[in-house]
Amino acid sequence: MTTTFRLDAVTLQTTEGEVRYTFPSDLSVLAGPTGVGKTTLLELVKFGYGGEAEIAEVARDYVVEVRIDTTLGDSRFRLARTIDPSKRKTVRVIDLVARERLADHYTTNAEPRLSSLLLSALGLPDDMRAPSRTNVSRNTGSRISFIDIFGFLYVPQREINRDIAHSDESVREPKRKAVFELLFGLTDADTLNQRSLINELQGKIDTAEIEARNVAGFLASSNTTTQENAHSLVQEARSVEAKTKVRITELRAALDPVEDRKTSVLRDLLADTERTVADCRSQVVALQRREREYRVELQQVQDDLDRLSRISDAGHRLADIEFEVCPRCVQSLATREVPTGACRVCLQPDPAPAGTAEFDQYESKQLRDQFNEIESQLHAASSQIEETSNTEATAVRRVAELTALIESRTRERITPRLQAFADLSERLAEARSLQREMEGTLRQWDRLQDLELAARELRSERENAKAELQRLEEALEERREQIFSDLNEEYGHTISLLGVPGITSASIDSRTYLPVINGTPWRKHGPRGGGITTAAQTAYWATLLAVAQKHSWTHYPAFLLVDSPRQSVNDSEALSQALYRRLVALADTNREFSRIGVNRAKIQIIIADNSLPTAYRSDYAQVDFSIENPTVPTIRHPGPAKVKLLGS
Repeated sequence: MTTTFRLDAVTLQTTEGEVRYTFPSDLSVLAGPTGVGKTTLLELVKFGYGGEAEIAEVARDYVVEVRIDTTLGDSRFRLARTIDPSKRKTVRVIDLVARERLADHYTTNAEPRLSSLLLSALGLPDDMRAPSRTNVSRNTGSRISFIDIFGFLYVPQREINRDIAHSDESVREPKRKAVFELLFGLTDADTLNQRSLINELQGKIDTAEIEARNVAGFLASSNTTTQENAHSLVQEARSVEAKTKVRITELRAALDPVEDRKTSVLRDLLADTERTVADCRSQVVALQRREREYRVELQQVQDDLDRLSRISDAGHRLADIEFEVCPRCVQSLATREVPTGACRVCLQPDPAPAGTAEFDQYESKQLRDQFNEIESQLHAASSQIEETSNTEATAVRRVAELTALIESRTRERITPRLQAFADLSERLAEARSLQREMEGTLRQWDRLQDLELAARELRSERENAKAELQRLEEALEERREQIFSDLNEEYGHTISLLGVPGITSASIDSRTYLPVINGTPWRKHGPRGGGITTAAQTAYWATLLAVAQKHSWTHYPAFLLVDSPRQSVNDSEALSQALYRRLVALADTNREFSRIGVNRAKIQIIIADNSLPTAYRSDYAQVDFSIENPTVPTIRHPGPAKVKLLGS
């Protein structure tokens, strides 16, 4: 059964105002000559659904935002997407049923994804992948998106006379076939996931086998010890290690009581003497620091004595001078009165000569006494330093003597045992080194066995997955046969009704899902382009839509958007009429089933074309465009000569 998919309206917000088109009819035609913007409008519809579209220059320059009102299944949404390249990854979404704005969705893999929302509305899971069907593929496949589904609903002008849903691009082949199967109920999420799992497992098998070959090659080229020999050497090394540890323990126990009483006394004397050396060195450091402090203080006192001497000398020199002018302001002193016994300059009483001399002598005496005391302390510190240094030197010589004496006594009694201890330690190190080396070798052999085991388990898992895939496909085989029987019958009938010149037989290949024309596969059929190819492709899409309506298990959206089929058949009137007659009949049949109560999704077909067959204009809603009234009427048309066609 087909799924409801309707484009209810498209609104273009331009710099000069808003343009809105509604599509209430089952069959709508956008008519007008080349260059009025029909393809631009259809590409903007694709853009509004989140696709990468060809944006015309007029849209880039003047269209600000595209809004799509759409019905998908039981849901109705308004999707608003800006043309601005820096913001177009975000789509504003309004739920028209609940009348509420949803969170912004994204056309990229960021969450929430617009594709997930639209696929869910169509009743399709959004986590399916389309893996390659070849036996050599290791790729789990790319994720199926809403735009992949839309590729079966929108036939652009640039493709209508060439390929079908990018069938000429081998890289898109897995996804095209997966979408076909999904829409016709010939596969499901379990089947697609099973195919992805098979490819993923094959990739893991290849990786494990390559690593196993690399490890095996390394072991062979490096003459690595065999696994059995490595096991034997590890056991032998462990035995040697255990025995050596026991012997070392015994030898260490034998060494403990070797020291006699005299050696012990010598060691005590050595320890005392070493402490004496340390104490002397510490005392010398402290005395040297104190000596430096005394020298600094002595220099300060000497500086003060020198200062007093200079002051006294200056006083004596100045006392004999009779100033005629002031030494500060240079004014004459001869004319002013000076009291008896006062200074001629400052007018203060002259000091008594005896009092000044007594004060200077007292301060000088204090400083000399301080100088002598510090000098005495300095001499004492120097003497202590010399005495302590001599004591230290004596202690150092005593340490050397005691050390030599202890070593001599120890050498005679302990050295033979120490040599045995060294030999045992060397043997223990060799045993441990051999263990590490052989354990590393065993790890390499274990790695090889793990890789080989992993490859075997992965192959077994892949075979189980292939068996499960076969079971799933066999369960759908009867449905598959029915679908292709109906497709071949309907496609042959449609081609016959169209009367396409040169086509005597037509069917749909059950492996490629593409037309077979006169026994020739679609990819090899004739030169691309021209009316025959366009008619065969239009008949193909009409056939898919017609057959999908007949079966309850299909998920095919009841929607078809076609760009310029009449132009692409080289304006052949008979073929154009036949094409439109078939599309009108498709819509009429759908309406008739709805009228008699058969539960089918309502079909919507929208066609953009240059000129239309006159015989069927009453059967569809038509919107006429012209140079004076283009699809974006808020923007003045520059004229046919200045139009740059999309795809040109």
